[in-house]
Amino acid sequence: MHPSLGLTLERLLWPVPRVRWEAARSLAKLIRSGNKGAVDGLVAWIGERDLESEALLGLGVIHAFDLGEYFLEETVRRSIQKPSLLSEWMLRKNFNKDDRSAVFRFSISPNSSAPVGENDIALFERYKTVAVAPVFLYRLERLGMDRNYGFVDRWRHDWAWLQQTNNAMAPDTDFFFRPDGRKSGMLHMAQGELLVSAYLRTLAYAMHVGKIKGGEAEKQAMLALPINRGLADVEPTACPDWSRNLLSRWRESRQKLVEEIWRDAQKNVHALERPAALKVIESNEKDFIEVKVDIVIGRSALNEWEPKAEAPKWNWVNNEAGSMAGDIHLCADMGYDLVTPMKLGCRVAPRHVGRIDAGVALEVKLACLGLGWQLGRVDCRADCIELAIGEEVQSRWFHWYANWEPTKHWNLDSNICCMTTTTQTLVHALSNSPGIEVALLAQVRLGERKNTHYDHKIEEDRFWIKG
Repeated sequence: MHPSLGLTLERLLWPVPRVRWEAARSLAKLIRSGNKGAVDGLVAWIGERDLESEALLGLGVIHAFDLGEYFLEETVRRSIQKPSLLSEWMLRKNFNKDDRSAVFRFSISPNSSAPVGENDIALFERYKTVAVAPVFLYRLERLGMDRNYGFVDRWRHDWAWLQQTNNAMAPDTDFFFRPDGRKSGMLHMAQGELLVSAYLRTLAYAMHVGKIKGGEAEKQAMLALPINRGLADVEPTACPDWSRNLLSRWRESRQKLVEEIWRDAQKNVHALERPAALKVIESNEKDFIEVKVDIVIGRSALNEWEPKAEAPKWNWVNNEAGSMAGDIHLCADMGYDLVTPMKLGCRVAPRHVGRIDAGVALEVKLACLGLGWQLGRVDCRADCIELAIGEEVQSRWFHWYANWEPTKHWNLDSNICCMTTTTQTLVHALSNSPGIEVALLAQVRLGERKNTHYDHKIEEDRFWIKG
């Protein structure tokens, strides 16, 4: 194997999610170009994984980028040392197979307690909502209540056995915890892979003893999906010049900065479109600034003294499991009384996003308000995500990065900057609706470090920009 290919494969295990994503994208490009070494190398890498979740990282490249035609199904299947409900789903999906493997193919932990100490068990309690997303715990708690079975206890049991057999070192708590004990962001390190693998084993065991049926277990296993098929090929656009030097510009001009970047953003969108929502971030070794701007619609109710607005809801009605593309019902229109101002954009992430790209998926906002109770279509392109009604694109979402994790400030939820656009026709129609006001809601958070890395003075500002 060529050394550069080996380095790329190892980056599938890198602590930073976006690095894993870019490594997967690089491998997909090699495979699509006909590079046989990349095909063989990925299969060999999958075969070296001793954890269910790590095998999924390799299979995720095949699934997310739809590369089944470049591989032999039986070769890939034989390479998987630790099969799981999700690996079986991926194989069927990518190789058009209907047959399911027998339950006994999945690894089951011994029923006796793992020989680990109290300190190890304490690690589980600490990391079960930090090294992985809290939704893993919430999902098992819900299953436990619905089926009167200790799913969380079994998850702890399976994790303890994996901890014992893999001797995984605990990560430095500074990567995960703020001084007040809350999480500061998830790095995909060894404990995360153990917890995901234990989660998959718990589902397999529960299916084995009849506590959950195969179809439902497989549905719950989708939480371990590495990369969303729809999002896989969406690349961040280049960081625009108008989004730079925000800290110094804010200190000089404050509200005028927001007006200026919104005006500049309008100059850099598709013809006949305009921004509907914008989030830009800048951080350095000391300070950070986060600026959010949203078009807001209200029925003579834009309060100068308490600037706030709600985001409308959406309803995803048809999308393939594991894909961002699909149909959505636009469940927000001018039927609202709009006494409470509403944002033009709303989040559109489907139920099943990937562990690697969840941070991006949860930032996606498309302009839905005012389009009526219609059926829209969301599709992922290389440079953006689009919402269309029929043949007409109504909204697009673009993203870029303020910086790469893990360098972001612990006060920030992400380093993702993004912009939602919509048609000028829609905004014009809303602006001319009787009794409706359209304004911009600006929200600014400024963090200035004082003495230590965690010691920040946080300044927040919210205001309307009329016009």
